Amino acid sequence: MENMNEEKTKAYELRNLTADDVFPMFQIISKIGIKEFKKCFESPEVMQAIKSAVSEGKDRGEVQTSVGMAVAFDLAGIIVSNLASCKNDIYQFLAQLSGMTTKDVAGLPMVTFFEMIIDVIKKEEFKDFFQVVAKLLK
Repeated sequence: MENMNEEKTKAYELRNLTADDVFPMFQIISKIGIKEFKKCFESPEVMQAIKSAVSEGKDRGEVQTSVGMAVAFDLAGIIVSNLASCKNDIYQFLAQLSGMTTKDVAGLPMVTFFEMIIDVIKKEEFKDFFQVVAKLLK
């Protein structure tokens, strides 16, 4: 029986996000709709994360982490619900980040593909990007 604590090797490796990645990210955002992304920052879950973190006396970094996780889950939901409208853009973006081809990304098992999307959203650079975007949406 396999050791449950062993870390599973991923079928991909993601590089750090750079300035060049802003352009495909904005292309995806524009296809989904900026209003959809704005809703992430105004959702009841995000507001609750802010209230909970503040009431628990968490420091600024802990508050940002709590809010960031709530926003990440909302973002994942928005991206998944809009996959059809920006499928090729997402394939290209993931291919750029992983060094794979778009055909390779398209051929990934469904679970691996969604793990890849979640891994991108969880990247520190991605969170930083959306913190800046959130300021623009206010």
